[in-house]
Formats: sequence, structure tokens, C-alpha cells
Amino acid sequence: MSEKLVIIDDLVQLGHLENRLQLAEYIAFDSETTGVTKRDEVIGISLCWDEETAYYIILAKWNIQNSSMEYLPTKAAVKPLLEVLKTKQLIAHNAVFDCMMIESNFGVSLIDSMHTDTMILAHLLNENRRVGLKELATTMFGESAAQEQKEMKESIAKNGGETTKTSYELYKADATLIAKYGAKDALLTYKLFCALVPELYEQKLETFFYDEEAMPLLKGPTYQLNTTGVQVDGKALVSLQKTLEVEIAEAKHFVSYEIQSHVKEKYPGTTKKNHFNISSSSQLSWLLFGHLECEFSTLTKEGKTVCKHLLGKLPYTFAAKRQFIKECLERKDEVYVPAGIVNGKATRAKKVKDPWSYIACDRATLLKLAPRFKWVERLLEYQKKTKLLSTYVEGIQERVQYGVLQGQFLQHGTTSGRYASRNPNMQNIPRDDKRIKSCLVARPGKSFVGSDFSQLEVRVFASVSGDENLLEVFKTGEDFYSRIGITVWDKYDATPYKDGSPDAFGIKYKKLRDQAKVIALASVYGATANRLASATGKSIDETQEDMDKYFEAFPKIQEMMKKAHKTVKKQGYVTSVFGRPRRMPEATQIDRLYGPNADLPYDLRKPLNLAVNHTIQSTAASICNRAMIKFYNDCKDLDINAKIVMQVHDEIIVEVDDTQAEDAALLLQNAMETAVELPGVAMEAIPHIGKKISDLK
Repeated sequence: MSEKLVIIDDLVQLGHLENRLQLAEYIAFDSETTGVTKRDEVIGISLCWDEETAYYIILAKWNIQNSSMEYLPTKAAVKPLLEVLKTKQLIAHNAVFDCMMIESNFGVSLIDSMHTDTMILAHLLNENRRVGLKELATTMFGESAAQEQKEMKESIAKNGGETTKTSYELYKADATLIAKYGAKDALLTYKLFCALVPELYEQKLETFFYDEEAMPLLKGPTYQLNTTGVQVDGKALVSLQKTLEVEIAEAKHFVSYEIQSHVKEKYPGTTKKNHFNISSSSQLSWLLFGHLECEFSTLTKEGKTVCKHLLGKLPYTFAAKRQFIKECLERKDEVYVPAGIVNGKATRAKKVKDPWSYIACDRATLLKLAPRFKWVERLLEYQKKTKLLSTYVEGIQERVQYGVLQGQFLQHGTTSGRYASRNPNMQNIPRDDKRIKSCLVARPGKSFVGSDFSQLEVRVFASVSGDENLLEVFKTGEDFYSRIGITVWDKYDATPYKDGSPDAFGIKYKKLRDQAKVIALASVYGATANRLASATGKSIDETQEDMDKYFEAFPKIQEMMKKAHKTVKKQGYVTSVFGRPRRMPEATQIDRLYGPNADLPYDLRKPLNLAVNHTIQSTAASICNRAMIKFYNDCKDLDINAKIVMQVHDEIIVEVDDTQAEDAALLLQNAMETAVELPGVAMEAIPHIGKKISDLK
């Protein structure tokens, strides 16, 4: 089938195109822009409504002579055509971005006319593949983008533009070349639509996608999250920056002074190369697990491979861990993976290195050592505040435009259906340090309303397992982990409530409640006693005994696990309560290769563990997603001027006119508590109102 790519660059052609649009029903569209923010310009629009012909409207082109953008008459005249698009069923790949740019540049909102986002559709149908337009075109149609990328880079460079990772000035390429590939993108989007929608119906996911979750979420909450933004108090942020710089310097000085006597012989500090770097994981590993001979918790991925080569198995006892260190030092430079050919490319041999490169020295490891060493406690403080400064303070300062931070929330960023976040990652803003949140403030005349689901994951866990004892917890108002702890360790002299009384399990047996939190979900998601022992503070045998008691006390939990394992091994996939699939086709080979009751190594149990995890996590994600959809629709119906500005794990934050804050709070609570009914469990989400994000929790 031949493809025809038509360039529109004058008003006569634009008028003809507008007339042709009247007869089309499903139209794929795409935009080319000077950047990725709302303040950048749209320089071209692509349209396609069959698998043979696509159109590109040139709105602006780069003028090499005066190094500026030259606007065509089509730029001022394209708005009537966009108004026609509003009446159609639109298709786009990454619709949020294109709709945002069209609305920002021309004041025409197309988001309500979106029928299908092929990126979100492709992700739902196969969450294990990359869903960029070019990647999908290659995997589905065999169309490589290599020539396009080569031509684009050459054209941009010829016209004086940059093609670096941080600055890709596509708009400086020749307008006809942009037009050619812009039209091609619209054509590929339409072809994806034609290919993927039948697959959607074959998988019986059309209701989930079009009616219940995916597209309603995109057209409402996702669009608001990515276009509204949050106002930043710039002065407060600068003040916080100065405070953090002082605190970081103090923590660094303390750590360096405390460890000086231990490191001065190996790292005398006469040059930068032999100066001890407290941010170096391998140097910290040498200090803690070599010089001070502390017991390490786990190895890196590469470390596990090396350990299996040296010892034949992973080390779990203190003696085995010391033996691993000894073997690494004695057999350094020994080849453990020979040179070879991988994917047609020659690879170097891999040799054993110092053990400090293989021992994980992450936050979890340091937390266990903090009670022994005051300097480790201060090192954790240093790491936390350094990340706070670089990722959030400086990261926000780099991205703020006109006082507003516009983060990105990706609907296709996880396998569970939860949002991913970037630029910056709003999901990882510290919970226990509210100073960043205190810099995110409501606009004049507005307030924030926020609500966090109470124990959403464990409520889903109780409902899916169907365990009567766990379900009773949420009917009586007991504490979930206290009930588990009392039952597993026979501590019936304590009460299962978090009411502050001296007989409350969490107060009377605080360590046991902490252990219950470790075991309750982690063991169900596949963590072994070997992995959990360091977190519980007990031996591997004691931890295994606790896990056995847990599964014995709550037998339906193990039944749920076995059901998920059986399903994924039979089908190669599992689904959430609401039908979102998680595909793991490799699981269908487990019984054939290892037998139905084999004791599988941890790595080979991964698909079984993910099967249980997805059942719980994806169900929780859908509950949060559907609550946002209901809130969005309720606000439209009742004319409440509220917009969803943040979604962090199980917390939803909206910005609303001061006069409607109380109404919005009631609507948000109602949406979160009633959008979904889980068998045997009621939702709880108490809202809070404030002028800063930090006021909400």
C-alpha cells in the first residue's frame, strides 16, 4: 500500500483540507513544537484519517538568514480547522501533550474530543514493551526510524541547531523535512489505531479502556495533573536552599571527623583520588564491611553472580559473608564470564573485583547500622538532605516557569496502572520532612484539599484474600498489624487498637508490631526468610518460624497466593480485580521445566511473586484512579471549580476556589470512599484543607 504525505503551506490548501475534514469521523492528529512546555510554540499540525494519506500543515519555519522563526499565514488561519476537530473522534499518541499544546497556542480544547490515545492503548495491551511511537512502529510494522533521525540531525546541524540530549532543536530542521516526518507520525498513529483496537476487543478490555478507567482517566484527571501545575513560593525555596546547604556541610564535617582515624591510612587525603568520599558506596562498603568487619545485608546483582561463581551459592550467615569477602580478595582478576559475542557484538571478559564493589551499601543497610555508629546516622542525614537539595530544591528551581512548577504524571509509567512522575518525581517527595511541601502553595483565592486513603493496600489485601479475621479488623476499627502480631505471637494480653493506651499492642510490643509490618505483605509478595531476617532483627530460622505461624493463623492468605501462582502458570498472566492484566508468559514454562512442586530459586519465583503483587497493587491503583474520575465528573456536574494538581501514591490533592473548599472536601471524600466497593471492606479517606501542601497531612 503506497503512502501519500501532503504538505499544506498556504490558505487555499488549508481551506480545502478543512472541507475534507467534514467527511471524516476518526482523525489522528499530532503536533510539532519548539519545546515541551505550554509556553513553547506549535509549528505544525499533522492529520490522518485513512491508512494511505496524511497531511502536515506548516505553521512556522526556521529562517536561517536571521536566525528566527518565520510565521506563515496558516498560523493565524488554522483555528477554524481546529474547531472542526473538536466535533470529531480524535486519535493521538501521547494525547495529553498534543492537546495541551493546541490549547495553549490557540485556545481550542481538544481533550474532550479524544477517542483513543494509542500510547495508553498499546501499554494496556502489552505492558512489557516500549510504547514510544517510533518503537511501536518498528516492532509492529517493521518501520525503522534510523533514516529519519539521521536526516533530522543533519538538517538541524546544517541550520545551526543543537541535537544534544538536553537540547534537541527539531524546529530548526528544514520545514519540508519536518512536514514529511510529521505527516508520517500521524499516519503511524492512525495505523496503530486500526491495528490495536481489534486487539483490545479480542482481549475483552474495551470496557476497561473506553468506559471505566483508561480514557476517562486521561481526559479528566491526567490532563489536569499535567496542565495545571502548582505554585511555588520562590523566597521560601531559596531560604530552604541556604538552610540545607548549612545542614549538609555540618553533617559532612561530622562524618569526616568521626571516620578520620579509620580511613587515614588507606585514604590519607593528600590528593582528590585518595581522599575518602562519603558518597562512594564502594568506599563505605570497604570501611563498614572490610575495616570495621560489620555484617552486610545483601549483594548487588553483579555481586550475586560473582558470589555464585566463587562459592556456588549466596551467603546468608556471617561466616559465609566473610568467606565471600576473602574469596574476592584472594581471587581478584579471575575471569568469571569469558569474552564472547552477544547480539553480534564482541564482549570483554568479566573479572572478579574487590568485594566492596559487590556489597550493597544502600539506605536500608545503613539504617541497620545507625544504632551502632553515630556517624552512620549523620551520614543518612547527609544523604537525605543532599537528595532533597539536588532533586527537589534545585530541581524545582530549574523547572519553575512564572512561579509555577509543572511536573509530569505518566499514565503509562508502571505495570500496575499507578501514575509514574518525573521532572521532578513528585511521588518521592519526603513524607517526614515537610519543608519541600511547605514551598508548594495555593494560588491567590484558592486552597488545597487533600485526602489520603487509609491503609488502602492492606484493605485490598484483606478483601482479595477473603480472610474473615482480617476483614473483621476494618469492621471493628482495629489496627491491621496489631491484629496480625497478637495472633501470630499469642499476645492476647494486649489490645489490637492504636488508641495510645499502655495495653495497646503497638506500645506494649512495639518491636513485634514492627516485625508484623515486615512479614505481613513482604512474605506474601515472595520475600523469603533469608531476605527478611535482617529486617526483623531475628535469625533466618526464627523469621521462617514466624512466617509459618502467620500463614497458619491466616490460611486464606496462602490460598490466595497459590491461586495467583496457579493462574499465572496456566495462563501466563493475571489480572487485578478490575481486569488490568500483567503478562508473564515465561511462567507457563515453570512446571514443565522444574515440576509443579519444585523449590525454585528466588530469581525463578519472580513471575509467581509478581502475580500476587499485581493482584493487590493494581487493584489499589484502580481504586485511586476511579476515585479521581468520580471526583472530576462530580465537580463538572456540580460546577465546582477544582482541579487535581497532585497524586502521590494513595493521596489525591486538588486546588479549589476558597469559597468552594468545603464542598470540594466533601466531594473528594465521597469519591474516594464510594467510587469502588470492595467485598467486605469499606474505604476511608479523611480530607484536609490548607494553603500549603504541607498543611494537608
